[in-house]
Amino acid sequence: MPDPLGDLLSNADSTAATEAASLVPASPTPFQTMENWASPVLSHPKQKPTNDTMRQTLKLLSVVAFAMTANLSLAQGVLTPPTPLAATTPGYTEGPIESIDLQLDGSVIMKVMGVTVNVPTNTIVNSPTRQLTLRQLANRTRLPGRTEPGFIGGTALVNGVVDIATQKFTATDMVVEPAENVLIGVVTSVAPLKILNSEIAFIDDARIPFHLINEFGFELAPNPTVEVGSLASAEGYYAGGKFQAFLLDLAGDLPLANPATDLNIQRAQVRERTPNARRGDEVKIRGFYHVPNGVTPTIRVFRVDAGVATLLGTAAAVSDLNPKFGVWDFDFVTPPTTNVVLGTAPTQLRVVITATDGTTATTTIEPDLIP
Repeated sequence: MPDPLGDLLSNADSTAATEAASLVPASPTPFQTMENWASPVLSHPKQKPTNDTMRQTLKLLSVVAFAMTANLSLAQGVLTPPTPLAATTPGYTEGPIESIDLQLDGSVIMKVMGVTVNVPTNTIVNSPTRQLTLRQLANRTRLPGRTEPGFIGGTALVNGVVDIATQKFTATDMVVEPAENVLIGVVTSVAPLKILNSEIAFIDDARIPFHLINEFGFELAPNPTVEVGSLASAEGYYAGGKFQAFLLDLAGDLPLANPATDLNIQRAQVRERTPNARRGDEVKIRGFYHVPNGVTPTIRVFRVDAGVATLLGTAAAVSDLNPKFGVWDFDFVTPPTTNVVLGTAPTQLRVVITATDGTTATTTIEPDLIP
C-alpha cells in the first residue's frame, strides 16, 4: 500500500542531508577558524551573510526541523505533534544592580544588567556575611563609604527560573555585594591598620556585618595585637578612599572568641546515585578544628533525618604546625540499601568533635546536592 507520509519523511531526511552538505564546506578555507567553521553563514567573523545564503539557511533549518519533529504512527497513518516544551527553564544572571524596588506585597523587582528580576518573598538573599530580608535588600541607606543608595551599583549573582511562554525571570536565591575586592599580603601599618598600604575600615552596617577571623576560619577576640609584617587578608570593597572590609583574616596564634574545643565546616557536598539498592550516595565534607590541648581529636560525621542521627563514619584529622589547629576531611559512600530514608542522599549533616580531654563541640549543615 502506498505510504505518502513515509515517503515525505524519507524525502525530508534526504533533502536535509543534501542541503546541509551543500552549505557546509568539506574543509576550512584560510579565513575560517575552528570556532566558526561549522557555521554555513559565518565563513569569516567580519563577513556579512548574503540574502541568498540566509534564505538557504532558513530553508535548511525548516526542513531539518520538520524531519526531526514529525513522528509517523504507522498504525494510524497520522502525524503526532512534537513533545511540548517544558514550561520553565533554569536562568542565571550576574552583573551590576541598576534598581531595587520593594512592592506592596513585600516582594521585590530588580533590574540587573538590563534583566528584570522578580524576587518573591520566599527568595533566599545573602550578602557576603549574612542572610538578608527583602526590606534590607531594598534599603536605600548608603553603605559605608559609598555614594550610591543601598546595593545599587553593586553586583548581584542570581539563580532562578524562566517562564518560557512569558520570558519572566523569577529568582530562587541570590547573593548581593557592593563590589568584590580583595587584599592579600602583610600588615604595613597598625595605626591606622593597613594591608599593603591600603587603609582598612571595618564595616559597621547590619546588612554586611564585619567578621574578624584567623586563617582557619575561627572568630577572633576583639582588638587583637597585630604586628607590622604579619600575614593578613581582607575582603570587602574600596570606597571613600578606604578599603571597607567585611572580613579580616589575620594569621598567628591570636586569642579566639571561643577558646574552647571547636570546629567549622568549609565545604559540604552530596551526590545522589541510583539505584539505591546497588549504589550508595557520595558524601564529601571538610573543615578545620581547634583543640586547646593540642592533641589530635576524634571527629565523627552523622546524617540527620527527621531528627534521627545515623553515624556515617569518622573523619581524617591532620594537625597544623600549630597543633591546636588542624584540618579534617570526610569522603564517604553510603552503603546501598532499600531503606526509603537511608537510601537517599543526606539533606542534613552533623559533625561532632571530641577532644582527648573529653570536651566536645557540634555543628550542622545542609550540604549542597551536586549532579
